Amino acid sequence: MSNVSDNELRRLSTMEDRIREIATEEGLAIREVSFEIVRPSRMFEGMSYLFPGNFSHWSHGRDFDRARTIYEHTMSGVAQEQVWNFDDPRAFILDTNPFALKVLTMAHVFGHVDFFMMNKFLQQGRALGDIAIEARSAAERFAGYEQKYGQAAVEDLIEAALSIRWHQDPDIFFEEPDEEMVRSQLLALEKARFEKDSRDNRAWQRLSGEERGELMDERLAEISRRTPPRPTYDLLWYMINRSPKTLKPWMKDVLTVVRKQARVLAPNIRTKTLNEGWASYWHLRIMRRLFSEGLITNEEHGAFMSFHAGLTARHAKSLNPYNLGLAIFEDVEERWNKGRFGRDYDDCKNHEDRINWDTGVGLGSDKIFKVREGYTDRMAVEDLFSDDFIYQAGLYIFVEMQIDDTIFSEVIDASTAQNIRRLLKNIFANSAMPIVITVENGNLGGRQMLGLKHHFDGAELDMKHAERTLANIFRIWDKKIYLETVVNGEPTLLSHDGKHFKVITGRQLH
Repeated sequence: MSNVSDNELRRLSTMEDRIREIATEEGLAIREVSFEIVRPSRMFEGMSYLFPGNFSHWSHGRDFDRARTIYEHTMSGVAQEQVWNFDDPRAFILDTNPFALKVLTMAHVFGHVDFFMMNKFLQQGRALGDIAIEARSAAERFAGYEQKYGQAAVEDLIEAALSIRWHQDPDIFFEEPDEEMVRSQLLALEKARFEKDSRDNRAWQRLSGEERGELMDERLAEISRRTPPRPTYDLLWYMINRSPKTLKPWMKDVLTVVRKQARVLAPNIRTKTLNEGWASYWHLRIMRRLFSEGLITNEEHGAFMSFHAGLTARHAKSLNPYNLGLAIFEDVEERWNKGRFGRDYDDCKNHEDRINWDTGVGLGSDKIFKVREGYTDRMAVEDLFSDDFIYQAGLYIFVEMQIDDTIFSEVIDASTAQNIRRLLKNIFANSAMPIVITVENGNLGGRQMLGLKHHFDGAELDMKHAERTLANIFRIWDKKIYLETVVNGEPTLLSHDGKHFKVITGRQLH
């Protein structure tokens, strides 16, 4: 039960109607939003469980208690709003917020809803199913599993699945083809290569017919027994279908639900910066309209501006999606209004001419709607992060510099815009999956040991996290796990047998 007076509720209802009218006038896609004014504890629940009514797990309770504790001691750390990408959008508004912030939240939510409805990547997430209904159903089933098989068994399996849930193909509609079909294709390809080598490769032709036949038999035999036939990014899919451990139906259900929820959420994560920027862009415009129409007071407008400034402030050593996302849309709007794009502008090298460039083409509004519709965060970096924008947005890289034997000081690296773009593309490309791991071999040594490979890009694994994750994978696979990676520039194998974690330098998967 929220502590909001009837008078405030009536006024909020009036504001909601006007916000919807303004959003419609501005061209936003509008859906009926189910707003719920909630206490902080309800907001913590939404923050911790990902979906309303989702399945229970100790990590959800941990996140709930952490958020509640921070809030009780500092009065901070609670989300100001939550909105879910459902066909029938649902949003929470915090009841302890002042009136102006509640109004801002509604305007912000309408921006999110438009992004949800119109961005083609978020449309894909909804197309996978009604995740709200599925989450509630899963919660009921999982509770039944706990009663039948024990809470510890269920929670341990959920924890194992959560630790690798993001390791999937970035295309959420991609489904791994049948192994035998892939194997048949690879065998046909290898036979075609054999025929080509027999015709064109002189070294191959110098071999006797018997020698060539033996080599060919070895190649085909290796493909015939290899599982997976080619590396796969989808760790959970492979384990659900190929684990040497006998996975009971309830276990497969748990693993499948966690995998499905990650697939639904992946587009949200890959568009987080643009999504928050779009919502911030529109709450700013809408709140200004409400103030100009006299629907909010000077004092309420001041409270709104104070909160907006804090929400969209730059963070010295991290990216604030509200700040960066808003900056992207404001920059794109100005550039396309003034014609600061295309070959003529790119070829202009005169600094003063570039500063004063304004063709009056007025395409800004059209362009930002196209960005909202067709871009992910990585695509925005690739296409929209000009050198000028990187400088104006205050994007830089911190590095450590040794001052003497004991003191280190963090300084801004004199990085080029190209280096910053490369770093941001890597961050946004992998989004929820910052480390790329593939299943290379599900039958190492012919003993069903699991061989994984870390596709090293310069960022080394955290050994404590790697140890815990390999232990979690063992719970699903039940045979020794190997992970190929790089440590201190050396090829390294990490292994876990369910009890012991080992680091073997100078070794790779065979």
